[in-house]
Amino acid sequence: MSASGPAAPRHGGAPGSGPSGPVPWDPLFHEKSRLYWPIRRRAEVFAGSAGWPPVGDYNRALGEGFPVRFVEQAPRPRRRGRRGPVDPAALYDARIHVEGCVPTRPSNWHDFLNMLVWAAFPRAKAELHARQHRAIAARLDPGAASLPPARTRELDGLALLDEGGLLLLYDAHARRAPLPGDASDLRRCADEVRDAVQRGEAAALVFGHALYESLLQRGPTVHAMVQPLPCEDPLPAAPDALVSLADARLCDALRAPGSFTQPERSARLPLDERVLLRG
Repeated sequence: MSASGPAAPRHGGAPGSGPSGPVPWDPLFHEKSRLYWPIRRRAEVFAGSAGWPPVGDYNRALGEGFPVRFVEQAPRPRRRGRRGPVDPAALYDARIHVEGCVPTRPSNWHDFLNMLVWAAFPRAKAELHARQHRAIAARLDPGAASLPPARTRELDGLALLDEGGLLLLYDAHARRAPLPGDASDLRRCADEVRDAVQRGEAAALVFGHALYESLLQRGPTVHAMVQPLPCEDPLPAAPDALVSLADARLCDALRAPGSFTQPERSARLPLDERVLLRG
């Protein structure tokens, strides 16, 4: 996201492309930035792949009993003549929530990173897509030939979280909150969060898969939408415990009525190791 507004943090061009063009497969991509730490253990499963792993390998890596499975997305047919009514069951979020299938493009960084976020945050991702499914279905008139032309603020907020969300776990009993009251002061927000992270009172976890995609190549600094997640107990030290806690707390936040309906009021932070990581 840019500092000036809630634009999706994506480079121009096709998914998986950067300022210099398509990014080739790199089995050690997770070593490019320490900000990959929430998905690093899941990414290391594919470190021995000389080329793009097929979509079927995603499911084998996730193991039996994972709440969704990843299915290769068929190419979209060319539009010819008038379209029939929208089939609600065929929409992306419906396939995830109702069928447990995540349509996935092969050899595609955006979708591969989405799978790794699912692996790290399965409860939150499931709740996110369930909520998007309900919000879209509620707006779709029977027999409609197309979706409504504009998204609601709720759908905007959920999409921004999915693509460009940054989770900020923090100790609710710390001396001061990690974010100032004025979220528009980007410099102060970054300074306050950096100090809280260094004190061990906060931990920042990249959630949005478009943010992870932006780390594949050097480029302009992007800003993430911050979702504060207060915790009643001191933050755990183990990375896996932090990821599990963030997954549970974000799932709770997604279930809260009225949440994510005012994304323009969310704080923004730069995707910068010096701000978001200790040491």
